[in-house]
Amino acid sequence: MPLITPFRRPTPAVARESNLHRRYSRIPIRWVFVALVLSTLLGGDRARAAESASPYVDWLKQQLPRPRPDAGYVGSEQCQGCHREEHSSWHRSYHRTMTQPATEATVIGRFDGSTVDCGGLAYRLGKEGERFWAEMPDPDVMMYVLQGGRKIPLEKIPRVRRPVVMTTGSHHYQTYWVTSKRYPGLLQTLPVVFLKEEQRWIPRDDAFMRGPDDTEHIVTQWNHHCIRCHSTGGNPGLDDQGQLKSAVGELGIACEACHGPGKAHVDQRRAAAAALPSPEPEKKKAEARASEPDPTIINPARLDSRHSTEICGQCHGSYVMRDEYAMEFARNGPLYRPGEELTKTRHYMTHPGAGGGGVASEDLRRNPEFYASRWWDDGTVLAGGREYTALLATPCYTKGTMSCLSCHSMHDSDPNDQLKPGKDGPGACTSCHREARFTTELRQHTGHGADSPGSNCLNCHMPYVTYALFKAIRTHQITSPHIASSARFGVPNACNLCHLDRTLEWTQTQLVRQYGQKEVPLDSEQKDTAAAVLWLLKGNAAQRVIAAWAMGWPPAQQASGTQWMAPLLSRTLADDYGPVRFVAARSLRTLPGYTGLAYDFLGSPSQRKDASVAALGIWRGGGFPPAGKPEVLIRSDGGSDTNRVAALLQSQDRRSVTIME
Repeated sequence: MPLITPFRRPTPAVARESNLHRRYSRIPIRWVFVALVLSTLLGGDRARAAESASPYVDWLKQQLPRPRPDAGYVGSEQCQGCHREEHSSWHRSYHRTMTQPATEATVIGRFDGSTVDCGGLAYRLGKEGERFWAEMPDPDVMMYVLQGGRKIPLEKIPRVRRPVVMTTGSHHYQTYWVTSKRYPGLLQTLPVVFLKEEQRWIPRDDAFMRGPDDTEHIVTQWNHHCIRCHSTGGNPGLDDQGQLKSAVGELGIACEACHGPGKAHVDQRRAAAAALPSPEPEKKKAEARASEPDPTIINPARLDSRHSTEICGQCHGSYVMRDEYAMEFARNGPLYRPGEELTKTRHYMTHPGAGGGGVASEDLRRNPEFYASRWWDDGTVLAGGREYTALLATPCYTKGTMSCLSCHSMHDSDPNDQLKPGKDGPGACTSCHREARFTTELRQHTGHGADSPGSNCLNCHMPYVTYALFKAIRTHQITSPHIASSARFGVPNACNLCHLDRTLEWTQTQLVRQYGQKEVPLDSEQKDTAAAVLWLLKGNAAQRVIAAWAMGWPPAQQASGTQWMAPLLSRTLADDYGPVRFVAARSLRTLPGYTGLAYDFLGSPSQRKDASVAALGIWRGGGFPPAGKPEVLIRSDGGSDTNRVAALLQSQDRRSVTIME
C-alpha cells in the first residue's frame, strides 16, 4: 500500500480509492477531522519490546495502538513456542520490521541534532536517553490549517517538541511517527526519511515520485488507511462519539496476517497437548503438532492457488472497500480473514488495457489520476507493491495454477526478495513449462546462449518496468516480449531494457524473424534512435527513471557496452525529478571513472547543472569511444551529438508524474 497519503480534502481520485473517505464524509465533521486525518503505520515487535522492558518501553506501549485480543489475535510470541523455525525465519524478514516501536534496537536514523529542511520548514531530530524527539512545526495546527481551517502562514505555526514513538521501514529507508497532543492516539508522520545505504536524511517528498510543481505540504496520519496493511489485524476503532481508538493484533506484518487469528488454534493445541500422556512438555508439543491439521488456523500452502494468492493480495493490490463494508471496517477492523473470499468486501481495480471490462473503463474515465499514478497507459502495472493486481492480468494465474507461493516463501527464502531457492532464474518457469524448448533446447527458444541473461525467462517475461524504492522492479504481469506498447505508449520492453543501445526497429526485426510477430508502425525516431535513449532524454519521468536504472543493471551493461552512457546519464543529473536524479547518479557511479562521483541529488538547480557539466567533462577527459554509434547519439568522431541531445531534451514529455508506490 502507499507509504504516504495526502491529508487534504479528497479529490475524486482519492475518494474513489477509499470508500472509507466517502463514508466519513456522511458523518459529523468532528468525526471527519479525527478519522480521515489518520493514515500511516504501526510499530513493532511487542515480544522484543517486552524482552528489554524499561520505564521508557512501558511508556512507549501506551502511545501505540492497543492490542486486540477481542478479535482472537494472540501475537507472534505465542507461535514461537511450537513453531520455532518458522518464527525465526519470519523474524528475519522485512515484513516483521515494517512497523516497530521507536527504540534503540529499531531506529536506524541519526537522531543527533540534525536539521532537515522540508519545503522551507525545519525539522530537528534528536535523542535524550532512550527517547527520540523531533522539534517541528506543531503538526496539530498544521493539520488544521491544511484541512481548511484558519489561514496561518506555515512558517508562523508555533514550533513544538514531540516524542518519536514509531518507525516504518527497515530495508531501504525508514520514516517516523510522533504523537498528537490534541488527539490522543493519533500518530502523525515526520516528513523526513532516513536512507539506509546512503546514511542520510532527506525530505519525505524527495523519496517519492511527485511532480516538481506539486509543492503542497502534506501531513500524514496513521490510523485509518495504512493500518490496513502495515499492521496485523489493524482496527481504526471509530466509536459512536467519532473518536478513533485504534487497536492491532500486532505491529508489522506478523504470523496472524497470513494464518489468521490464532487464539482458537492455540487453545486447541494446548488442549490436545494436555490430553497426551507424555510428561515432557517439548515432546507433548511435538506430538500435538503431529496430529491432524487444525481447521481453526490457515496454512497458505494447503490452499488452492487462488486463495493462497489472495492472502498476499490483501495488501499487494489496488482496491477500494465496498461501500456496504466501509463503516464496518472503520469500527471493527479487517473483514477479510486468510482463506476467505477476498473480493467479498473489496473491489480490486483493473485497467481496461489489461483486459478489464466495462467497470474498469468507467473507473478510468472518472479517475484518470488514480490510474495514471499506478499503471502505464497500456494497462501494465507501474507502481510497486501491486503484485496481486498484476497477477489479475496474468494468464499463468487466472487460467493456470501459479500463485505467489510458486516462487516466494516467508520461511524458506532470503529476506531481500523472499524468493525460494532456484526461483531467481529459469527454474521459476520451468517448474511448469517443462518442454524441451524451455529446458534442454533453450537457445532455440530464446535466440541467446543458454547461460546468458537473455535466456533467463524472468528477464523476458517479467522485465523491470515497475517502479518503487528508487529502483525498477520486475513486473508480475507476465507477458511475452513485444514492442506494440513501446511504440504506442512508450512502455519500456524487455528487449530494449537489456539491449539499451538498440532501436525499436532493431527489436521489431528480431521479434518478427524469431517469433513471427506482426509489425507495428514506427516513427523516424523509433527507427533511428535507441529506445532507451528516447526514454531517458525525451520520455516522461516514469520512462526516465526506468531507463536510468537499466543503465546501471549489469546484464544490460554487458549486452550494450557502457562507453556511450556517461554523456546521457550526466545530463540526467539535472532532471526535474529527485528520484530520476538519484537513480541516474547511482547508475553513473557504476561506470569507469565515476565511482567516487561527488553529487547531491538534492542540491540546488545551479549545483545540479554544474555537477552535470562536470560529469560530462569526466567522460570527455577519458577519451571517446573508438567508433561512432549514431543510435546512442555518438558522432563518427566519437564525440557526443550535443545538438541531437539538446533537441530531445527540449521535446521532453513534461507531464506531471506521480507514482503511488
